[in-house]
Amino acid sequence: MRPNRRTAIGYALSGCAILAFGVLLGFALMRLSSTEAETRRSVADNMIWVLARARSAALLLEGTVAGDVADMPGETDRELHYDLLLSRLALLLEGPQARHLEEIGFRQTLLDHQTAILAIEDEIAGLVSRDIKTAAHIRDVVSPLVDDLGRAANRSMVLHWDETGARSDAINAAIAQVIVSIIGILVLGALICLIMVRALVDRHRAQQALLHEQEMRKAYRSFIDLVSHQFRTPLAVIDSSMQRIGRDGATMTREEIVQRAGRVRQAVTGLTRLMEMTLKSIRLDGGQLEAYKQPCDPAALISGVAMRQLELTPERRIEVHIAPDTPASLVTDPLLAEQILTNLVSNAIKYSPTNEPVHIITRTEPERIAIGVHDRGIGISEEEQPRVFSRFFRSKTSRNISGIGLGLNISQRLAILLGGLLSFQSRQGVGSTFTLHLPLKE
Repeated sequence: MRPNRRTAIGYALSGCAILAFGVLLGFALMRLSSTEAETRRSVADNMIWVLARARSAALLLEGTVAGDVADMPGETDRELHYDLLLSRLALLLEGPQARHLEEIGFRQTLLDHQTAILAIEDEIAGLVSRDIKTAAHIRDVVSPLVDDLGRAANRSMVLHWDETGARSDAINAAIAQVIVSIIGILVLGALICLIMVRALVDRHRAQQALLHEQEMRKAYRSFIDLVSHQFRTPLAVIDSSMQRIGRDGATMTREEIVQRAGRVRQAVTGLTRLMEMTLKSIRLDGGQLEAYKQPCDPAALISGVAMRQLELTPERRIEVHIAPDTPASLVTDPLLAEQILTNLVSNAIKYSPTNEPVHIITRTEPERIAIGVHDRGIGISEEEQPRVFSRFFRSKTSRNISGIGLGLNISQRLAILLGGLLSFQSRQGVGSTFTLHLPLKE
């Protein structure tokens, strides 16, 4: 999938997720608001209380009338109970209570009772002791009111229970919907976070790839300049030597011809080594280089590397120190291990004085063998040491020495390919020691 298409899909998914996030959040808030409104609906509760208080007031009035007629001792509260009953009825027949009475079918009934109660006001006020007839009439008016208030309270309670059950079901459904919405919000939030993290990771990778490409472009530009210089020098040596032989070959002595041929051979060897290192670096970059491990003798491997180097530089001295506890067998790729040691020994020869020997020293480590190449050469400054294994790195102290800066980089990567590592210690003006650590077994 192309980056532009992936970016567009990412933006589309983010937009849809954010839109769904907002919809779910709004829905959850709406359901929470409606649930809160449901919890505040308590008209039925108030109605039951008001009906009960009105019925209580009617009973008190009826009892007071009966007590007054019987000439019971004590202060009479007949008119007070009468006014209280009227106030209760007025409260029932106004506002939300009236609408509720209409809903349960008792509004008109209570209106008729209110009219009847108002009609006996004079009888209530003029009631005297032993007036049984008036008291009986008052009871006939009040008693049906008491009965109807009780029936209204019962019907209101049944309706209240039904509404409470329905309201509870609605609240439970709303809570379930809010929970699902919150889960959806969390999932969408996680999706948005994931998309954002992936976008940040992709952006970081793109930036790293761009920086790597810029560094590689700069490095390869330097590499091309360096390689062209490295090719030009040996080719000039070959060309001048062959011109001299072709022009004066008949008069030249054998020693002069051998000397010229040696220069040509050294130049060809340098070109061959340059091409091999370049090709090996390309194969490593492409993952085309594999290690074919087999048992081999580390002492024989080291001696072969030293011998081949002495053939190229017979004037130099290489001292090999094989530790007594060095194992007789090592499981590795002998060709790649030889390549690493050849690079290290060649560098030691190249960067150290001609009168100083190069030492190859072995030591045994837990489950590994360490092969160190020590020289007393120019060394590497501390500020440059972190970049020693970088591709195309050339120390400031080695500007006048031929090289392209690939040897140590390739050696380190080959050591990792063999399951080992390459370490070093160096002091400028004192010398360097590069150590190859290889596992004894595969």
